[in-house]
Amino acid sequence: MPYGIGTIVTLLIDIALTAHVVRTGRSYLWIFPILLFPPLGWIAYGVVVLLPEAVTSPGARRFADDVVNTVDPGRAYREKLRDVERVGSVDSKRALAEECIKRGRFQDAVELYQSAMAGPLGAQDTALLHGLARAKLLAGDGAGAQAGFEALKAADPAACNTDAELDYARALALQGKTAEALVQYEKVLPRYPGEEARCRYALLLLKLGQGERARRVFREIVDSVKGAPGYYKRRQREWVSIARRNLTG
Repeated sequence: MPYGIGTIVTLLIDIALTAHVVRTGRSYLWIFPILLFPPLGWIAYGVVVLLPEAVTSPGARRFADDVVNTVDPGRAYREKLRDVERVGSVDSKRALAEECIKRGRFQDAVELYQSAMAGPLGAQDTALLHGLARAKLLAGDGAGAQAGFEALKAADPAACNTDAELDYARALALQGKTAEALVQYEKVLPRYPGEEARCRYALLLLKLGQGERARRVFREIVDSVKGAPGYYKRRQREWVSIARRNLTG
């Protein structure tokens, strides 16, 4: 006898909630009310487990921060500044430095990262090393950024991810070390998860007068998003737009 729609929905909810219990390491005692007492068991699990988890998740926090920043654009900065003034911890300085970068206050971010690294273990903290190197890059200090990324790689090669490698190429280009920058871009291109690396590489080729080669790369960028999922197109919109302008300009 075929199952009704209600039975199928109940079964799917049971499976989903039970899988969540197992996957997240919750007590298996939750499985009994979920399976034996629907929908009360579902509601209880949702209120006690799912709702608090959703509220404290990174995505939820980012959404809350976005709402707060829309209503009061300076609030996040003021709160992080107060944390630095009251506590002055490494974490509070790093958080304020990241906020400064969002606001284009790159030199302030450099100084905060340097202050956070003043402790005995600061020079080995890869998060601080990466943050300082990126802040110097954005502040226009190509040589300082290059030295920072090299210090990051020396401290922990595994911490030198594709974002760091891309920024290292940018630091080289910022100093006019174009041959080295091209080599670095070509090294990171096959592994970079997005179109930013290819776009910056093509822009450097264009700057060096290698127009035909640059246009081939811009064409690859445009072709790469054809048939791609919507979320990927949204994330790469800036770089695809630059590529299109350079193909039609």
